Amino acid sequence: MNSHSEKVITEIKSLIKLLDDEDEQIYTAARERLLEHGTGALPFLNQPHQHGSIATKRISEIRELLLRTHFKNEIRALKQTSDGDIDLEEGVFLIARTRYFDCNIVPYINQLNAYAYQLKEKLISITDKTELFRRLISFFVDEHGFTGNHTDYYNEDNHYINRVLETKTGIPITLCVVYLLVGKRIDLPLKGIGLPGHFILRLSFENAHVYFDPFNNGKILTHRDCETMVSNLGFTFTEEFLRPVTNRQILERMFRNIILSLEKKQEADRIETIRQLIDTLNSDL
Repeated sequence: MNSHSEKVITEIKSLIKLLDDEDEQIYTAARERLLEHGTGALPFLNQPHQHGSIATKRISEIRELLLRTHFKNEIRALKQTSDGDIDLEEGVFLIARTRYFDCNIVPYINQLNAYAYQLKEKLISITDKTELFRRLISFFVDEHGFTGNHTDYYNEDNHYINRVLETKTGIPITLCVVYLLVGKRIDLPLKGIGLPGHFILRLSFENAHVYFDPFNNGKILTHRDCETMVSNLGFTFTEEFLRPVTNRQILERMFRNIILSLEKKQEADRIETIRQLIDTLNSDL
């Protein structure tokens, strides 16, 4: 560690100690200086501190502001580097890091790569569409155990790709994302279908589409099934609902699902962060 780093660390720690100062001017000055340090201050803000409730609240607010700024910039950068639609894989790991900031994504990418290699071996030379679909579902459901989290649907971890890959459970959209990321690696013609209230997948063949539901262990859905599902949720079905959604739409829907979980926990600051990230995602550069 060089002297400059030691100096910065000392300053950050000193600034954190000032966060419980009753003098508003001192607190404001310390807050602004910490924000200038950016995400470099996060490891120190995350450490246990012997502070009163005021300082604890202030630390939480500053941490959220740092994360908010950081991820808004990351989304802008992702949009700038995207050719057309946003890269889904980069987007879902960005979402994961809004909760697990220090998440090392390499093991999860390796896991997806391994799945793709294994699945390709199972599908090689298969031309019968029924057998191809059977093997696809068997791979994810029977061999690797991916299934919907019916018992703890609103658990926040269901929204983050790293946790879904670890637990093999999730909500409809995150399970579909696992299929999509693996499928993309082997050029499998999968598309996300964003029905109101439920997310499913479409597997395309030369002259036919198969709609299916990874949340319910790959259950095949007929056109009528989709109509009924939408109607039961109080919506009027239109053919538009069966059109593939964009990656940006998938990411926005994932963000909005996170808000629903956070509302149940009444985490107002984090909700505001996610709302601002949605605005950034949808805004012009």
